[in-house]
Amino acid sequence: MSSPANRMLRRVTRLDFLDGLGIAIGRRSVAFAHLVKRLATVTLQEHRVVSLPPVDDAPGRRAALTEAVRAFLADTKIDTDRVFVTVPRSIAIVSRMSLPAAVKNDLAQVIEFEADRLLPLERDEVYFDHLVREAGDKIEVLLMSMPRRSAAEILDALEEGGARVRSLVPTPIALHDFVAFAPSEDGAPTVALVDDGGTVELDPMNAEALLASHVLQPAEIASAEAVQGLVAREVAAMGGSGGGAEPRLRALSTDPAGESLLPAEVLASGRELLASAKGALVAPDDFWETASPALVPALGAGLAAVREGASSVNLLPAEERRAVEEGAPVVTFFLAALLVVVTLVWLASAMVKDHVVLAGLQSELVRLEPEIRKVHANVDESQTLREDLEVLTQDDGVRNSLFLQELTKIVPSDAYLTTFRMRNGRVELEVFAQSASDLVPVLEKSNLFKNAQFTSPVTKVQNNQERFSLTTDIAQ
Repeated sequence: MSSPANRMLRRVTRLDFLDGLGIAIGRRSVAFAHLVKRLATVTLQEHRVVSLPPVDDAPGRRAALTEAVRAFLADTKIDTDRVFVTVPRSIAIVSRMSLPAAVKNDLAQVIEFEADRLLPLERDEVYFDHLVREAGDKIEVLLMSMPRRSAAEILDALEEGGARVRSLVPTPIALHDFVAFAPSEDGAPTVALVDDGGTVELDPMNAEALLASHVLQPAEIASAEAVQGLVAREVAAMGGSGGGAEPRLRALSTDPAGESLLPAEVLASGRELLASAKGALVAPDDFWETASPALVPALGAGLAAVREGASSVNLLPAEERRAVEEGAPVVTFFLAALLVVVTLVWLASAMVKDHVVLAGLQSELVRLEPEIRKVHANVDESQTLREDLEVLTQDDGVRNSLFLQELTKIVPSDAYLTTFRMRNGRVELEVFAQSASDLVPVLEKSNLFKNAQFTSPVTKVQNNQERFSLTTDIAQ
């Protein structure tokens, strides 16, 4: 399914200022749709559906077609530089090929070989083109063709009416261009049924590709139940809905009078197909309620004319396409170049501005460096004072542990304490040692004690040791 991001990217790369005319020729009518594209916005300017004589009245039909084209162009005064035409499915031949993925690198040669086998006439007697779609380990190819003689009659009539045709496709391609222009949010495939003057075609498609195209027999569409069964079989042949949304059946008639072989309840879905483009195509509000669904193929052809088509199919040979595949017009390139220039100027100005700001910051840092050093010195001094304060203000348990740890380090190994007591900022000790006089200098050298003095006589005990008591002040 085509993601919103992909569709947005496609729109951005197709910014144009184009006028396009889509002409859908049916067995009983011809429909016109004049579309205008400004950047990414596509607007329907003019539209019309005109009845035509039956196909067995070739001279009258050609004259009516020429007159309809001439009248529409005279009334609308539009540019005919980009005229895209769709012709009835009944005069086109669609062949389907399923090829192994292994031929991908030689696909062009394989299609050329198969075309010689599938084309009903010699190559120089037909116009043909093809669609390619990858489906798992297969490559599906739709080969579309029509006799040059039939195409020449249509092209001559249009040329005489003032329309210079640049693209010629069968109806299924135009229908797919219309559906792909505004795909459903859930990505549901569309199964289109088109009654074109008694010839009914079935065209399953999704937003990415036209999947097939069949001409049906009247018995296959005799009732709504028969149509639903036909659609169900087609969906099954497509591999089901792929776990996604169920395919939507959309039916329409190209007859201006609305006559159709399709059941009325099925035919009602044609207006839903037309309305599916309401959010993407700009048109008068009443258009969606009053316009004929027969305009759908003409709208699809018109969308292709303004470079909004989903496929590149064109039955006209390269020498007759009149550079239809050219890229964006000069105005688009000019706007793109202008956009690039504006972007570069903006980037350059941003870089210059950043450089000026950086230079100002560096100058300010140089000016503030002496003060910063003073602040750092004050921070270091405050940290030292804070550590001293923590020592002095910690609870007694922590302080006792600190002094005991210090005594453990400095008291000789041949001495031991029998009493340790802190009172009023002094430490009281009772000690057994080999020499009492050696302990006082040791205490005096410590950073935690001062003013060490005996508080009891020194007495001799067993093992030639001396027992005594002393006190020492805590150094603040």
